[in-house]
Amino acid sequence: MGDMDLSYVLWIGGPAGAGKTTVARRLARRHGLRWYSSDSRTWIHRERARAAGVRMPDRGPAHDLYDRAPMIADDLRALPASPLVVAEGGPITPELVTAAGRAVWLMPSREVQYERLRGRHPEGVPAYYLRTWDRQTATLADSGVTTLVVDDLTEEETLAGVERVFAAALADGPTATSVDERRALVRYGNDALVTQYAGPLTRPLVPVDTATVVRTFDCECARPVCTALVDLAVADAVAAVAAPAPSILAAGH
Repeated sequence: MGDMDLSYVLWIGGPAGAGKTTVARRLARRHGLRWYSSDSRTWIHRERARAAGVRMPDRGPAHDLYDRAPMIADDLRALPASPLVVAEGGPITPELVTAAGRAVWLMPSREVQYERLRGRHPEGVPAYYLRTWDRQTATLADSGVTTLVVDDLTEEETLAGVERVFAAALADGPTATSVDERRALVRYGNDALVTQYAGPLTRPLVPVDTATVVRTFDCECARPVCTALVDLAVADAVAAVAAPAPSILAAGH
């Protein structure tokens, strides 16, 4: 089992295309949790590895060149222990898990994974994403963590399955309850997304036109029933998170 210092973390693992991010975002908003996405730390972790002496290519995240799990653990230890954190991402490993009932791996079949990723990458699915299926399958073989096969599940059914796994942890808490607490957590997630798409480490490695590239952010109305997402040009999102929340709101919210 993992580090007991991380007993306030709920873990969602799985290969690319499993639905980890979608489910974690919704779980966090519904239950008043902090959402930690390993994707949002990709470039920060790359820089840490480079500074530690890992030889990096000129472009790209270089996922295969270093182990991100210790960096993820460091990130999570730096967060407040309240409320609970839902941490998700492909680099998360069963070795990080602290206790039964606090981790679930979402697993599509290889065929379903490919179809999902082909929808995201019509120009061609990156080979690294496909390799995540083999790596995750091998990692899970002797881990004992709960696995949820997602092939025939809708988004709602997948979320419900994850809630069943985490039922005791969610009941025990702590979770955010006030609007202000919930709004601060949603803003934390939106800030992380802005850093992922437009942070100082990102721009030289993945140059994009922030005025035209659109990404999806969470509505900051902070109602537990809200599932709305807001599409914003990255430059507009940068400006929005510079203002106090709620500055990212779905229409009518």
